Amino acid sequence: MSNRAKWAYRIYGAFAVIAGLSVGIFGHSLIANNSDATSVIVTVFSILAGFLIAVMTLLGDQSVLPGSWRIAETKRTNIKVKLIRQKWLFYLYLLTLLIIFVAALTRSHWPETTAWLERGYFALATCAFLLSFRLPSTLMDVQMDRVEAVIGARRQSASKLDRS
Repeated sequence: MSNRAKWAYRIYGAFAVIAGLSVGIFGHSLIANNSDATSVIVTVFSILAGFLIAVMTLLGDQSVLPGSWRIAETKRTNIKVKLIRQKWLFYLYLLTLLIIFVAALTRSHWPETTAWLERGYFALATCAFLLSFRLPSTLMDVQMDRVEAVIGARRQSASKLDRS
């Protein structure tokens, strides 16, 4: 990945965090005691968590890499970095769902605490949702890496006349 792409990812990540914090601070009235909105968030993040597990499975599947173990080894670091990113996104989904669950449990006994929990899960949900927009790009990058590996393996096995 180029330095330009790394900076773009960092800037987008910072934007997602700032947007999440802003929504958590200023948007509490939108989520406070709104069971419909909470239900939508739970449903969306449950689906996203399942989808993310499927993505992580695809990312980690080394059986589709062509060629020798050396080709697979060169791709290992790239795939590991992408898997770590997806792992943290999955944890963010689960943390959002956990805070929603705790807020539901505390709603009747500690309304002040519940208000802060609502702010927290609304901020996390916004941040995680924005970060999820990078999932299709990750899938596309992995597939393109695999296509390039197939082309490279075929080029290596082609005759000298075919290479030119």
